[in-house]
Amino acid sequence: MIKYNLMHRDSICGSIIIDEADGKILGYKDNGDGLSPYLGNANVQNMKKWWNMRAVPANRAAVQQILKENGYVNTEIYLAKNLALSMTDSYWLCPTDADFEYDNVKFTNLKEYSDNKIPYHNDSSYDYNASLGGQLEKYWNLEEDIPVLVKECTRHDGQQSVNEVIATKIHELQNTSIPFVHYTAEKVPGHGIISKCPTFTSDNVELISAYEIVESEKNSNDKSLYDYYINVCTKHGIDAGLMQDFMDYQTLTDFIISNTDEHLNNFGVLRDSSTMQLIGPAPIFDSGNSMFFDMNPSRPLSRVQLLERNIVSFYKTEEKMLEKVQNKNIVKLDLLPDPSDIKELYTKAGICEEKAEFISRNYETKIEMAIEFQQGRKISLYSEKNKEKQLKYQKPVHDQKFIMLCGVPGSGKTDKATALLDEEIKSGKTYINSSELYSVASAIMDSSFIIDKEQILHDSQPDKNNNAVTLVSISGIRTEISQHGEKPVNDLAFLIAEIRIAKAFQMGADVIYDASNITVREREKYINIAKQYNINDLKLYVMDSSNIVSTDYIDEYKMTEIKNKFSANYPDETEGWTDIEVCESEYEQIECDNQEEDIELDF
Repeated sequence: MIKYNLMHRDSICGSIIIDEADGKILGYKDNGDGLSPYLGNANVQNMKKWWNMRAVPANRAAVQQILKENGYVNTEIYLAKNLALSMTDSYWLCPTDADFEYDNVKFTNLKEYSDNKIPYHNDSSYDYNASLGGQLEKYWNLEEDIPVLVKECTRHDGQQSVNEVIATKIHELQNTSIPFVHYTAEKVPGHGIISKCPTFTSDNVELISAYEIVESEKNSNDKSLYDYYINVCTKHGIDAGLMQDFMDYQTLTDFIISNTDEHLNNFGVLRDSSTMQLIGPAPIFDSGNSMFFDMNPSRPLSRVQLLERNIVSFYKTEEKMLEKVQNKNIVKLDLLPDPSDIKELYTKAGICEEKAEFISRNYETKIEMAIEFQQGRKISLYSEKNKEKQLKYQKPVHDQKFIMLCGVPGSGKTDKATALLDEEIKSGKTYINSSELYSVASAIMDSSFIIDKEQILHDSQPDKNNNAVTLVSISGIRTEISQHGEKPVNDLAFLIAEIRIAKAFQMGADVIYDASNITVREREKYINIAKQYNINDLKLYVMDSSNIVSTDYIDEYKMTEIKNKFSANYPDETEGWTDIEVCESEYEQIECDNQEEDIELDF
């Protein structure tokens, strides 16, 4: 084991013991001056987590090569060999037997890394990339006046690098006071698309991650981790309004670009490394895991699918993050790039057109939801699922029709309905036998208990067919019931008719309904059913009854009663019909199908 002093600039934070074999921390004793990580509240458990997170991920190809060439078993030894130096803060390890000062090792005095050796206690060539986290291949370039972080992206057509540039563009267009990192990108043969950004830290300014903030002291049970983070920052000197504005802005822009990776090490605050005072929120950085970078292009995601995607942040869903936003208008939606602009930016960057279209369509939906959010509507997965469930049984209103026949028995409704059906079929509509929608056999079985119409409709999931038509006929249903050996009572016949009509509407088909429908109450019932499914094309054919005197099963006296009732309930457009057409009878006496005399009439 090796004993080091954990240093912050030239001050000793505490004593740290590291296993020489595997680089693990064996012990830590804080010096008590409030200089240790976690805002001075480090213990051995915290330090083990800090050390593990500080070590560069071992799955990067360049790191694996370094470990192999030098015989290191893991990246924690690699970190220790390079004194745990970082470009983003002032912490480092000083061997107890060494006489180093911070000026000897701070990143502004570091030289470029040499492939020929891994230095140890060589103050001119420590590798400042040994603490550079993240999954992408990356390194610090010190050739510029300001150190530049270079990230290579070879997977997903380099989209993560492009995403950084898109995010930068969005922030620039906002003219916001919220700080953000400026990214550029370029194609480099053999390295995919690389992104570059200048460092926002310096000798005197360091980054403290949100994770360190929330782990710095024990949270009370009555506060969410989100609120606790803001409270700790304000407790240490950052203005509360400034913190809230930053979080509001970051949350909303993350929502718009669908950034799923805003984990607590991907944002934080800046601290004056000389005074140890918190300055303010760190600039927004690392937006690469956004815009559906890891998804194959397909049809655009639904609102439900968009809200179902888990994120990594204070909460697991965008919905919960949005609930914490106080200033909903902090992002100016009218200044965002148009979806067409987004598509063009991605295609120009080399992203295939299909993927660019997929991204832009999803981005468009997110903007629509953001508009609703700013208007005061709650963004809710539950609500979206309910809407999707309802729409599943509805067809767009643009062309679906409901046609009703109306008139006294014997007025020619059935002939007219058949003629209308023939016209629909000739126009290219697919015919659906209404018995297939809900069979009489099923109705008889259901009626042995209680027919639950709503449950039947809820459970049914008919295939969509927006170019179909069906004819629902009360007399036809009565015949079907009789064929099953049952008495065709009105309650059962009309219930079957309602279910068949609703099922046809669910699947997007047009409906022709043949029944007497001589009362306002009866007609309105079916108008309401149609409107439940957003059917706005409602046509009524009224059969002239002036020549009807009687039928084989209705005598003259009874027919007069029926006609009087029809006259008192004669239809007009106030009922909700888009069109009413009166059809004159062709015969003085229209023959009707033979019916048993005891069959009740449908009114």
